Parts: sequence; structure tokens; C-alpha cells
Amino acid sequence: MARWVELRAVVARTRFDALSQIAFAAGATGTEEAPAPGARPVYRQPWDTEAPPLPLRVTLKAWFSEDEADAGRTALEGAGAEIEAVVVDDEDWAESWKAFHKRIEVSPRLRVSPPWEAVPGDLVIPPGNAFGTGGHPTTLACLGAIDRLAGECTSVLDVGCGSGVLALAAAQRGLKATGIDIDPDAVTSSRSNAALNTLSAEFSTLPLQRVSGTYDLVVANVFAEVLTMLAPDLLRVTSRHLVLAGILAERSGPVLDALSPPLAIREEIREGDWLHLHLERL
Repeated sequence: MARWVELRAVVARTRFDALSQIAFAAGATGTEEAPAPGARPVYRQPWDTEAPPLPLRVTLKAWFSEDEADAGRTALEGAGAEIEAVVVDDEDWAESWKAFHKRIEVSPRLRVSPPWEAVPGDLVIPPGNAFGTGGHPTTLACLGAIDRLAGECTSVLDVGCGSGVLALAAAQRGLKATGIDIDPDAVTSSRSNAALNTLSAEFSTLPLQRVSGTYDLVVANVFAEVLTMLAPDLLRVTSRHLVLAGILAERSGPVLDALSPPLAIREEIREGDWLHLHLERL
């Protein structure tokens, strides 16, 4: 197995590009900007009106073959960087990414698996270009609610269906399932996953505002700001149960203000920064 040397240095963010060029000139095969030790990554969220401030210091990572690592270190130290060297083994990246996708047992009745871990009866969802393989806490919360409520519901609407995992889990549990998403690629992925699992569900890019009728169970795993905007239509299409996830707890207030009443909180679960809500029509 090939071995590589990762050279690391905590540097001013404004110097990252110049030091990367020095690393490449000395033989680096690649560089990466990572958070400085102890720093928490800050990402721009869809609701942010302005980009968050950039960090003053970052970690430069540069990878060299063992034969060229000394030259890389000399070049970077000559530019004033304090270097830490770590030897890393090469990996079979074509296979190692699979370690991040595991079989999930929601209950004895509902199990979600990637294709390489699936056993008969599992809902098979290949990782792809649409969100939702079952492992994220928000998706898992919705799956658990679907499993618990399947016995008292006959229809489900999945708002922002992504990979279709929620609608398909409901279909597998015997519900008439419909999923909508504004992203055509998500709808394509959902239909493909329905065919893979030989399940019947309807998927489309129909906006929620144009969805007619009501559903016993409506699930929506989307941001709080989107839920607040969609609240009038979520109320309109929900006949009994509304399950929400994807809500940062600090932003839950406007969602609850928009939905209750006429819906009452049946269950509220906080998991880390995320809040999961099960609301029921009064």
C-alpha cells in the first residue's frame, strides 16, 4: 500500500493561496483548507442574508509522496509556516466511502439499507444526488414517526421528498404515498428508488401550493424558514398528523407560531441542535 505524508500548518487565511502554490511547486499532489484547531466550521445557511465572517486562521494541509515530503517541508518552512508531518496510508476510495452508509433498523418492521448491506425486506436506498438515506437525525426522526403512525393512517404526503426515502417507507408500511420536491433530480431519484424497491408511490415537482386534497400524515424534513413560509398550505393539506424535522431548535419559534393552533404539539424531541415535532389536528 502506498504511503503519503500530510504536511499541516496553521496559517493566516490570507496566506493560504500563496502557501498552496508553494506546496504545489514543491511537488504536492493536493492541498486542503481546513478549520484551525478548536475552531468550529461556520457555513452559510439558506436563511442567512449575509455570509458569515471568514476565519482569521485556517489549517493548510498538503499531501506529498514520501520521496518529496522533505522538499515540501523545506519550501513551506522557508515561507514561514510551522509544519507538522503525518504519515498516512493510501486508501481504496472507490470502496472506503461505503463505510459512511450503514444499515439502519428503525424498528423490526422498517429497516433502511444501502444496496451492499441489504437483506430481504429492507428498504434499499442507494446514496446518490438526493438527500435522505435514513442516517441523518432529521430523516431518522421522520422514519420513526412514519413507522409509529402507519397503523392509524392511510395516506402520506412527503414535502421535499429528496431521495423518496420517507414516502417509500410509508408505502412499504402500507400507506398511499405521495412525494413532492422542487428539484427535478430529486423526483427522478425518488422514482428510481420506488422502482428498485417495487413500491408504488407518486412523485412530482408539483408545488405544495397546488396540491389538492388532504392527507392523514404529512411529513416535511426541511428548514424552519421554509416550513414557516409553507405553513398555510401545510395546515390545508394535513387532516390529522404533521411531522416536521430539519428545524434548528433556536429557529423553531416562528414554525410553532404559524402552526399551533389549529395543530397541537403531540411530541417534541430535541437531538443536539435539531428539533423534531409531531403535531396533531385539534
